[in-house]
Amino acid sequence: MLLPPADPAADPVLSDMFDRVAASRGWVSNAMKSFAHAPEGLGVFSAVGHYGRYGTALTEVQRELVILLVGRGVPYAWGHHAPLGLQAGITQAQLDDIRDGRVPETLAEADRALCAYVLSFLAGRGTGLEIAGPLRAHFSPRQVTDITLLAAYYLALGTSILALGVELEPPEILAIELEWQRKQSALPEGS
Repeated sequence: MLLPPADPAADPVLSDMFDRVAASRGWVSNAMKSFAHAPEGLGVFSAVGHYGRYGTALTEVQRELVILLVGRGVPYAWGHHAPLGLQAGITQAQLDDIRDGRVPETLAEADRALCAYVLSFLAGRGTGLEIAGPLRAHFSPRQVTDITLLAAYYLALGTSILALGVELEPPEILAIELEWQRKQSALPEGS
């Protein structure tokens, strides 16, 4: 870890922010803790992440596809989201394709268009008609915006995790995230 841990007990603003992050995610991950030296920044950044995870017009599988594609080269992100992707219904073979930077051919047509768009986004060369056409055929303007926001958030988070040397939590802590996500998936839409 590049920075020393911040102590929420010594900073009421940080303590409040950790409480807010925990309320939105079920816990405070090492990734979120890595932004603790700037509590206001943590609040803004985590709010974008919360929207991406729980406020978009995308399915759980689609959200995980975006996150996994963006985070495939970040061991911390992969350690969190590969199990979440499996839990959401992504197969191990599809995870293998994603990890290798390929669009899984066994996905539905809409999800393949999403994956192609995210890979194009990550390449930083813009989106041509061969990518934009299928994406627009399957997703509303809001959904395309949600895909883009989610990919941008996880690109920022992933590069920050790598730069700050954030360590992956042990399996018993990661189990908390799996259970939280399972419960969130069971909630009625809009809860």
